Amino acid sequence: MYETKLKKYRRWALHTANKDCDGGEDDVTTLPEGHGDGSKDGSSSGSDDHDGHEDHGAASEDSDDGFGPRVVQLLAIRANFSVRSIYATDWIQPRHIYSACKGEVQEEGMVDLILTGPSRSLQAYGGLYLKVFTADDEGSCTSPPIIGEWDVTEDEEVAEYTQTIDGGPGRKLEITYLVISGSVEANVEVELNLKDLGSGGRSVYGSIKASAIGYGSKSSIHLFSCERGRSLSVPCGSTSDLPLSLDMIALPYFSYSRPHFKLHLEVDLRVITSCGSQEEDKNLNFYLEFTRGTRSLEREADGDQVEVNVTWCLNGY
Repeated sequence: MYETKLKKYRRWALHTANKDCDGGEDDVTTLPEGHGDGSKDGSSSGSDDHDGHEDHGAASEDSDDGFGPRVVQLLAIRANFSVRSIYATDWIQPRHIYSACKGEVQEEGMVDLILTGPSRSLQAYGGLYLKVFTADDEGSCTSPPIIGEWDVTEDEEVAEYTQTIDGGPGRKLEITYLVISGSVEANVEVELNLKDLGSGGRSVYGSIKASAIGYGSKSSIHLFSCERGRSLSVPCGSTSDLPLSLDMIALPYFSYSRPHFKLHLEVDLRVITSCGSQEEDKNLNFYLEFTRGTRSLEREADGDQVEVNVTWCLNGY
């Protein structure tokens, strides 16, 4: 069922037709308030999950015949040179998949680039095309983009590929992705409701990673990644949406006796509480499992709440 393959990069070229680059977006420093404690559409009576925490809704158990669309799910991109932005194109349209943060300085050696897209799945009915915009020491795009191209029409089972792009002397970029012959799309939303301590500000940093059946034991995708030095200021006493770098992923959609799929989320957040010159870090660390019948899960620690909502798209695009 699960297959891992390593292929050589088929071609690389420097194009001069499009020299414009998208710059990184400004860092988010303050989270907007969310929609409060209103009920979620599509929710029904909850049930307890395996950890004894409340499940705030179940998805419809109506049968879904057939498979979802063929898609490419990006797992990781690594590069040993400074990258400003990356676009991926399927047979439909280009999609933005990476943008460097404003003012970010890339470390030396092979570095993992945190994906910021696509917002919808890349379909796998033709070729997968990658356009990589590099950056000079000042962060400006001065060189023509590097182009990669691969065929993604061959596989009938879930297959993982790692492709290597030669970006010129001493420059290398690796991309790892899955070709999924039948998929379901999961859209993820994370809401925070931190207790108002009344003694100072509170901020959040850390990571949220996603994985699924068929991804492989070592494959996970960053939905949120924020270092302590870029922590996000959070309003207390009300619900706020956590801005995810990536809020959509595709999962293999297995349909033997009945359709089934499973999404795993590893939440590892740190809440900083400031009081004068003193700061205290608090861990919000837990593991969530979303199946076909789960749309919302909530965890609470000492009055601080994290709620994760997933919207399933089962029938294509």
